[in-house]
Amino acid sequence: MGLIYEELTHQLIGCFYEVHNSLGVGYDEKAYHKAWEKLFQIKGIPFRSKERKTLSHRDCKVKDFEVDFVAFDKIILELKSLQSNFLQSNYIQILSELKLWGLRLGLLVNFGLQKVEFERMPFGEKEKTINENYDFIKNIITEKERKVLAKLREAILYIFNTHGSGYSESVYNKMLAIELDYRKIRYQSRFPIAVRFEEDIISTFKMKPMLIENQIICDIKALKDNIDFYDIAKIQSYLRALKLNISIIVNFASDELQIKGIRA
Repeated sequence: MGLIYEELTHQLIGCFYEVHNSLGVGYDEKAYHKAWEKLFQIKGIPFRSKERKTLSHRDCKVKDFEVDFVAFDKIILELKSLQSNFLQSNYIQILSELKLWGLRLGLLVNFGLQKVEFERMPFGEKEKTINENYDFIKNIITEKERKVLAKLREAILYIFNTHGSGYSESVYNKMLAIELDYRKIRYQSRFPIAVRFEEDIISTFKMKPMLIENQIICDIKALKDNIDFYDIAKIQSYLRALKLNISIIVNFASDELQIKGIRA
């Protein structure tokens, strides 16, 4: 079975090399973008440049996205000028765009190195699966916490069933805030923690996870293979500092939704 859009991709790769050979290295993304536009016009390659779309949840804007190019109405092109390999944020960006545009292939292209580098990013929606593990908290959770957790879980499942996986942590955090507001579930973002050492407060730290109904910490992750030991240890530190009982870590992984209960 051949690569998706192999012939179209071959045409685009030829354009990458042609622009790189003509301009060389050292320019910003705007210069290479303009060169691509001109070359695509010369070669008769259909494209849309700087197209924008808005991701919404419950009719509220979550984030505006803008792609560098959509070529042949089929392939998203994201242009970078990095003096390094592609960053994790670059992969998350193009996966999010493929998901929102409903397309199957993206190409990441980097003109910042001595040799032009590119990477194919195929995308396809996967069957929604859910992996929940509450073993750590099932024997200590109070009835009051159980009711809050049930409401929080319903909100998270609604987001997953509506949007699936494929977006960044910041996007899912924004969706969760919108959903909690919609359901009238109280939450606090950037909740301050008094950091103590030898009984003295030595600093104040604003944690990234949400505090739900002053009872449960909810930490959102995205596109990780699994919830790792650092994620767990970090939340346990916050639980101890705030004298709270339980937390959940939620990972919108590439192939499933993971929810894990955490105790202090």
